[in-house]
Amino acid sequence: MRYRVLGALELWDGGQWASLGPAKWRMLLAVLLCHANRTVPAERLLDELWGESQAPQSAAKLLQTYVSRLRQSLGDTSGGALITDKQGYKAHGYRLVVEAADFDAHRFEQLVEEGRRGLDREAESPSPARAAERLREALVMWRGTPFADVPPTPSVEAETTRLGELRLQAVDARIDADLRCGRHADVLGELEALTAEHPYREGLRGRLMLALYRSGRQADALAAYRDLHRLLAEDLGVEPIPPLQRLQQRILTADASLLEPPAPRKEERPAAPAARRTARGPRQLPPASQAFTGRHGEVAVIQALLDQGEQSDQNDQSDDNAESGAGRPVVIAAIDGTGGVGKSTLAIHAAHQLAERFPDGQLYVDLHGTTAGLSALEPAEVLGRFLRALGVDGSSVPGDTDEASAQFRSLVAGRRLLVILDNAASVDQVRPLLPAGPDCAALVTSREMLTILEGATHLHLDVLPHDQAVALLERIVGVERVRAERAEAEEITRLCGRLPLALRIAGARLAARPAWPLRTLVSKKTDARGRLDELRFGDLAVRTSFEVSYDAFRLGGRSDDADAVRAFRLLSTVPGQDVSLPVAAALLDHPADRTENALERLVDAQLLESPDSDRYHMHDLLRLFASERAEQEEPEAAPEAALERAMSAYVATTQRAVTLLDPQRPWPRHPVEGAEVPLRDRAEAEAWLKAEAGNLLAAVAHAVTQSDALARLGIRLAQALQWFLYPRAHAQDLQTVNELAIGAARRLGDLESQAWALDHLAGAHWLQHSYEEMRATLESALEIWRAIGHQRGEQRSLCNLADALSELGLFEEAIGVQRRQLALARDTGDLAAEVIGLGNLGRAHRGLGRSEDALTCFKESLEHARRTGDVHHQGFAMYEIGITYMEQGKFPEGRAHLDEALPVWQRPGTYESWRGHTWSGLFPACMTLQIGPGPH
Repeated sequence: MRYRVLGALELWDGGQWASLGPAKWRMLLAVLLCHANRTVPAERLLDELWGESQAPQSAAKLLQTYVSRLRQSLGDTSGGALITDKQGYKAHGYRLVVEAADFDAHRFEQLVEEGRRGLDREAESPSPARAAERLREALVMWRGTPFADVPPTPSVEAETTRLGELRLQAVDARIDADLRCGRHADVLGELEALTAEHPYREGLRGRLMLALYRSGRQADALAAYRDLHRLLAEDLGVEPIPPLQRLQQRILTADASLLEPPAPRKEERPAAPAARRTARGPRQLPPASQAFTGRHGEVAVIQALLDQGEQSDQNDQSDDNAESGAGRPVVIAAIDGTGGVGKSTLAIHAAHQLAERFPDGQLYVDLHGTTAGLSALEPAEVLGRFLRALGVDGSSVPGDTDEASAQFRSLVAGRRLLVILDNAASVDQVRPLLPAGPDCAALVTSREMLTILEGATHLHLDVLPHDQAVALLERIVGVERVRAERAEAEEITRLCGRLPLALRIAGARLAARPAWPLRTLVSKKTDARGRLDELRFGDLAVRTSFEVSYDAFRLGGRSDDADAVRAFRLLSTVPGQDVSLPVAAALLDHPADRTENALERLVDAQLLESPDSDRYHMHDLLRLFASERAEQEEPEAAPEAALERAMSAYVATTQRAVTLLDPQRPWPRHPVEGAEVPLRDRAEAEAWLKAEAGNLLAAVAHAVTQSDALARLGIRLAQALQWFLYPRAHAQDLQTVNELAIGAARRLGDLESQAWALDHLAGAHWLQHSYEEMRATLESALEIWRAIGHQRGEQRSLCNLADALSELGLFEEAIGVQRRQLALARDTGDLAAEVIGLGNLGRAHRGLGRSEDALTCFKESLEHARRTGDVHHQGFAMYEIGITYMEQGKFPEGRAHLDEALPVWQRPGTYESWRGHTWSGLFPACMTLQIGPGPH
C-alpha cells in the first residue's frame, strides 16, 4: 500500500489515489503515519482521536472497530501491515509498517537529504546541479498543506509543522543550488515572494540580496537588507545575523567575486550556457504579475522540463561523435485549465524566471482563443509578427502559412529562443507556431486540453490550494488587513471558489476601498444569485470569462454542441460535489453514450472536470453561471423536471441498493420509478452507496426545500438511506436527513412519513447514546401512529421505546411497553416483529437480574429468527445469549454463542459496532479459560 500526506491524505488502491472515508478513520491512519513503523499505545490513540477528557465510554471498542475498518481499507487481511502489539490478549498498541518508497513524506525527506549532500562542500563529490534536481523532485511531491483533510490531532499538528519547516528548508536549499549553478534570474521572482511570505527568514533574504546583485540590481539588493534591518530592529530589537551583515558590506563595495557562482567541477557543465546571445533578440514578455502567489509545484515542473532538456544536451556534448542537440525535440509545456484559473499569469511568471536561459529572445503572442469580442488569430498573422520581430523584412514574409512556418523554423534553428503562445484556441492554431530547434522551448496556454499536440508535456492548472488563495488575497489587500480578519478572508476565498481571477477581483475591490472591513464584501457575496455581479472590477469580470467559453458552444457548429450547452445549464440544478454518468443521463433524459459525448465536450473546454471515470464536477462559480443561463434560456418547467428525473434516479437506485444489502429487512417501501443505476449484487450496492453518500445527503437537503414533488422525493430518499446509514453508525448524517424529512413531511401534511422520520431519528439518538431525546422522539411518533391507525409503525416504535427505557435503567417500564408490542405482533401474526420484541424483553429482564427469564426470551427470539430466515436477528439473539451466559459465569457456553454470532457481523453491510461488542464479549471468556479467541 502507498500513502500520500503532502496534501490530502490518500491511499493508492492499485488503480488510483483515493481518500479513506470518515474523519475518525483518517485521523487514525494519520496518527499511525506520523509514527510510522513505531508502536502507538492504544491510550495515546484514544487521546488523539477524542481528546484527553472527551472520549465516550465506548471509545476503546470504537477504536477496535476503526482499526478493523482500516485493515480492510488497506487490504491487510494477514495483519502484516497494521500490526497489533499485545500484552497478553489485550491490544497494547498498533504499529503501521511502511516502506519509505511507499510514503511520500519519507520519500520527500530522503530526496531532501540527497540534495543537501550534493550541496555539502566537504562531501567527496558535491554537485549543485544534481542537488537542485533532487530538491525539485522532492518539492514537486507537495500538493498542499500536509494532512489537509484530516481533523487536527496533537500528532498531526506537530507533524504538519515539522514537514512545513522541512519544506521551507528544502526550498531554501534548492534556491541555493540554483544560485550556485548561475540561475539567479530564474529564482528572483520566487525569492521575492518567499521573503514577503516569510520576512524573518534571514537565509532567504540573503539569497534574495545575492540574486538581485548578480542581476545587476545592486541598489535593490541593499534595499532588501535595509528592509530586513528595520523589520528586525522594530519588531525584535536585534541586528541581522553576521553572515548577512558581511554580505551587505560586500555588495556595498561592489565585490566582483560575488557576481559569479563558484566555478563548476570539470564534469559539471553550467546548465544554461550564455552562448550565441543576439544583441537585437526580441524581448516581448508582458510584465509579470506583482500579485503572483504560490504555484511552486507547477513552476518547478516547467523548470524541470528545461533541466531535462539541457541535461540531454550536456550528454550529447559529452559524446565526441554526436552533434549537439541532434534528435532532441523542442521542449513544450502545455498549460490548460478553466477560465480565470491563472494560466497566462503562470506562463508569464515562469517565462520571466527562464528568460536568461534564452539569450536570443522571447516571443509572446495572445492568440485570442477565448477573448471576448475578438476572433482567434490566424497562424499566418502570428508568423508574420514573429518573423518581423526576428529581423525579417515585411516584404519577405510569405503569405502562405506552411511557407511562413518553415521560414520561422529555419530562422530559429541553432538559437536559444523561448516562445509563449498564450490563450490558444486549438492544436491547429498552435502547431505552425512552434519552433523546432532543440535549444528552443514553448509555453502554451489554453482552456482546451491540447492532448494531440505532439511532444507536449501537459500541465493541468486547478484552483489555488486554500493557503495559497489566502496568500494571494494578502498580496493584494495587505497582510495586516487580512490577518486582522482571518475568518472573513477565508470565507472570501471560499466564496470565490479559490479561483485566482475571482480572488484578484475581490482583492482589487477591497484594495480600492481601504475603509471597508472584509466582512462587508463577505456580506455582498453571500447571496449566491448576486455573487457574479460582485465579482467585477474595472475590465475584469468572472462572468465575462465564463461567457467566452459558453458562447463558443452556444454559437458553435458541431452537432453535439447543443447537447453540451443544455447539459451545462441543467447540471447546475443537481446538488452535491459531483454527478455520475447514469444520473446525468437521467437528468438530460438521453442515452448514456449521448450524455457522455456532451459531458466530455464540456470537460475538453474546461467547463466541467472529470475527477474519476464517469464522474463529473462543476466549479462553484461556474455552477452559478450555469444556473443563470438555465433561468434565462431553458423553458420555465425544464430545470425542475430535469431535477425530478435525477432525484428519481437517486431514490430508485438507493431503494434497489438497500434491498440488495438486506432483502429481508422491512422498511416503508414506497417504490419510486426512475432510471436506476444497474446494480447486480451486494458488493456493487455497497460500493455505489459509499461513492454517492455525499451526493445523496446533499440531494435530500436540497429537495426538501423545493416543490412538493421534489420534497416527496427527498423524503423517500431519506427513508431509503436509513438502511445504509444506521447499520454503519453514521449517526450525524442519520439525524440530519431525518430532521429534514420531518420538516418536509409536516409542510406536506404527510403524517405517515413524519412518523417514520421520527422513528428513524430515534435511531440516530440511540447511536449517540442520547436516550432521553430518543424517548421523547418515539413518544411523538407513537402519537401519530395511533392517530392514523398504523399498527406496524406503532409496533416498531414501541420496540425502540422499550430499548430507550432499558438504556435509561427503567426496566419495569420497558417490560410493560414491550409486552404491549408483543401483544400487537401476536394479534396480527407478525413473527418478524415478535423476534425483535422478544430480544428487547430479554434485555429488560436481564437488567433486573432475571437471567433465566432473559435466556427464555432470547432463545425464543432465536428460534423465530431462524424460522423467518432473519440472519441479523439471529446474530443479535446469539450475542445476547452469550452475554447472559457470561454474566452467569458460564464462560464455555458464552464463548460458544459469541463465536457463533461473529460470522453474522463479518458479512458486508452489517452492523459494524456489534462486531466490536461481540469481540469484547469474548475476551472475559478467553481470559478466564486461558485460551485465545476462536477461529473467527
